[in-house]
Amino acid sequence: MKNKYNKKMGIYEKDGAPKLRIWHRKRKGIKSARYLIKCGDCDAKIEIYYSGDDNFLEIGGVHASRKEWKRILLQLLKENGKRKV
Repeated sequence: MKNKYNKKMGIYEKDGAPKLRIWHRKRKGIKSARYLIKCGDCDAKIEIYYSGDDNFLEIGGVHASRKEWKRILLQLLKENGKRKV
């Protein structure tokens, strides 16, 4: 089943936050797979490139291991935890 991502500007969550607009591109030849994530109420965007072959991600032009991205991002996503960055 294909994921249906929001691609329309001006869609809001129940809490009032704009819903992210997301596009996914599968790997094609030498091009890495990519998620393009745009703000829900403006044209700000970030690209996340990944490959199943290696253990690295590029987020917003910054290359790091998946382990390093997890260490940083999981701390930010925890609701009631202490941050150890």
